[in-house]
Amino acid sequence: MKKYYVIIAVIIGLVATAIILLQTENVHVGYELEESDSQDSRILSRAPGPLGNQSELLFDGSVKKEDLIKNYKEWSKYPPDSRPLLPEHRDVIRHREIPVALQTMPVMQDGKPQDSGYQCLLQPATHSVTEGEKMQLFLACTGKGSITPLPIKLVEIKTVGRAGVKKFSPEEILGPFDDGTNGDPNAGDGIHTFSFSPKKQDWGDIHVTINFAVLDGNRSTELSLSTHFFSSPVAPARFTGRFNETYRDGSLFISAELEVMKPGNYTIEANLFGDEQPIAYAREDAKLDPGLQFVELEFFGKVLHDREIDGPFELKDLRGYLNTDVIQPEILAQSPAEVERFLKNVREDRPKRMLIPYSAARHETRKYAASEFPDDPYDSPEKRERLRQLSSLP
Repeated sequence: MKKYYVIIAVIIGLVATAIILLQTENVHVGYELEESDSQDSRILSRAPGPLGNQSELLFDGSVKKEDLIKNYKEWSKYPPDSRPLLPEHRDVIRHREIPVALQTMPVMQDGKPQDSGYQCLLQPATHSVTEGEKMQLFLACTGKGSITPLPIKLVEIKTVGRAGVKKFSPEEILGPFDDGTNGDPNAGDGIHTFSFSPKKQDWGDIHVTINFAVLDGNRSTELSLSTHFFSSPVAPARFTGRFNETYRDGSLFISAELEVMKPGNYTIEANLFGDEQPIAYAREDAKLDPGLQFVELEFFGKVLHDREIDGPFELKDLRGYLNTDVIQPEILAQSPAEVERFLKNVREDRPKRMLIPYSAARHETRKYAASEFPDDPYDSPEKRERLRQLSSLP
């Protein structure tokens, strides 16, 4: 229940903040969410944190070669899959949230959009729902200059599921509830809860449009909001909660055990904290067979050295997925002619990933001093080759 109280507090905070912004800066806040097969993704950044990506460091003639090499060396002092984690990396620290803004709601008058005088918010509790979970969506509306949610009356709920190019009809979304049942945290608070319990076949993006009327005294105004979230109701694997750790070659390695039901190419991720501060992020891609097995995550020595926070550390936010993209790495490893022939006939009729249920399991390491970890930058044949290529640019 704690996470729902946090969500409600965030919704009320957004309402209050948006009112201040709208009054003092006349800011229009948009609502549209970015389309994604799964929201559990990393935003690209040139910062040397967990969100960096070498592919951004492309030479287009607009920067000096020397600056390009300098920036690449700064970025590549850490491995691509073991990065510093800083407080500003909110997308990685609070990786299940969808940032949604309060929207000034329009109504049509004489064929033209006019300000209705209301601001509304439709907030999924998380960006995805996995096996054994329910999804709650929260709807709230206020009048301008007020932070008190207004009553609403449901008109219609429209849902459609999308899995690549394929569409399907998902399980019915129930609600609204404002009576403390069906996942509604607080009865009578004016924040209306909708509930979705996915069936096994509801695998894909679930797009939701809610048409409703805001009841404001004797006035009733019909409005509409849309959102979407990712539904992955069948677990390809599960974390068991068992861990191993070792200090090796100047880095900290923590292995997490999984019970794998569906074989394939997996991605496993986790965050490392120390003294309640974010320290590092790690990711490992591995081809896994069915059964119990450990996947090892590396927290690179220089990352821990540079963060200057002593252990014990805590690994948490363990998460992962099975790559179910129709274009698998093995296909791209074939000859160009075979790849071209495959791509001509490919049909994206399923989501690109199947989520492992999120794990609350944590692992506390033994005590380490940050100074125990070396200050040596990351090195690899790929990094040296990239520097050679950059150095050979005109």
